[in-house]
Amino acid sequence: MPATREKRFLTSCQEEVYRQVKSYLDELVDEHFDDAEHCDFYLKYGSTVLEISIEPYEEDDAIVEVLAFCVQGVEPSLAMVRELLRLNSDVRLGAFSMVGSDVFFSHSFLGRRLRPEQFIASLDSVASISDEYDDKLVAQYGGETALERMRSGKPRPGLSQKAEQN
Repeated sequence: MPATREKRFLTSCQEEVYRQVKSYLDELVDEHFDDAEHCDFYLKYGSTVLEISIEPYEEDDAIVEVLAFCVQGVEPSLAMVRELLRLNSDVRLGAFSMVGSDVFFSHSFLGRRLRPEQFIASLDSVASISDEYDDKLVAQYGGETALERMRSGKPRPGLSQKAEQN
């Protein structure tokens, strides 16, 4: 049996926000993966995978980022980048980004005064927008949704190295 790794919190606020997010997730979703070493959570929603990370900000706050793995393994093109920028002007909460051949949708906010409705709004927005647009982007520009990538058994270059190490 592998040894359980301890979480490493860099500030007391990061730990407090982590515990709050964990309690919200435990109440809201049936199944989520709690990263054994880092302050991250992973869950599936439709055809996307969400990562929720908590990073320290200054000494007395933490940033909560809700990130969706929208499209993986797409060939970058000027047309696609223009479409992502256009979509960013339409969505109200969050933004699309591209790293290498992977497209993400995310929203970040300060977590020290985290309220359940704020967390739920961010989680719902990121999950539903990514789930709505991932199939459209794949149909138009190629690549795979996060769920397709997981089912294919291919390496997931878009997943953070933290998740891959567990």
